[in-house]
Amino acid sequence: MNQIENHLASIFDDLPGFIYFVKDRDLRYVAYNQRLCEIFEAAPAEVLGKKDADYIPPHILEDIRKDDLTILETGQSIVNRVELVPRGNGFVDWSNTTKKPLYNQDGEICGIIGVTRPFHQGTTSLGMNEELGGALQLLHQNYRDNIAITELAKGANLSLSSFLRKFKTCFNMTPKAYLRHLRVQEACHLIVRTTRTFAEISHHSGFADQAHFSREFSRIMKEPPSAYRKRYRI
Repeated sequence: MNQIENHLASIFDDLPGFIYFVKDRDLRYVAYNQRLCEIFEAAPAEVLGKKDADYIPPHILEDIRKDDLTILETGQSIVNRVELVPRGNGFVDWSNTTKKPLYNQDGEICGIIGVTRPFHQGTTSLGMNEELGGALQLLHQNYRDNIAITELAKGANLSLSSFLRKFKTCFNMTPKAYLRHLRVQEACHLIVRTTRTFAEISHHSGFADQAHFSREFSRIMKEPPSAYRKRYRI
């Protein structure tokens, strides 16, 4: 990384939880901050010129590569996507990701720049969804329960149709899908931090049964709970 890129990366290191990166057209890392290196468990000098495939498991790599190639081919950005993002050692957290194409002096796409930042929920969340704060608080406090959509809309002081529209716009998923992601997030932490059985984890996280838990976990995390525990168990 040159001096300017190093300086820019250092700014993001001063912002807790932020991940910053730049990739060239071959999807090689050409700039990044320390936080990315920590997640990759690699020294900064080692990451330069490397690709996601050098650090990220294949089951996760597929979606990242698909997004990156779409940006390079179409020039369309990914803006404020709310998703569960690995934070190292098997832990995942809600984050807000933006990735955009980089252009050279001839107006050609020459790479991708991206930033992922923590997405803090609750009544003090992002300005764009402050009116959803009441509903988010209900979801985070009662994720083990089957919360009625009408209760969530009431918590946000919105009509049902307005609530569903605003929620989908903000999170790119329905409230029920968001609830399933919350349960999987809790399950990820329990798999890594405890010796509980998957049946116990599925019950604690709010899933109907272990089979339902395994299906949803595999769909969202791109691997079954057993493989996740094997890779990340502390």
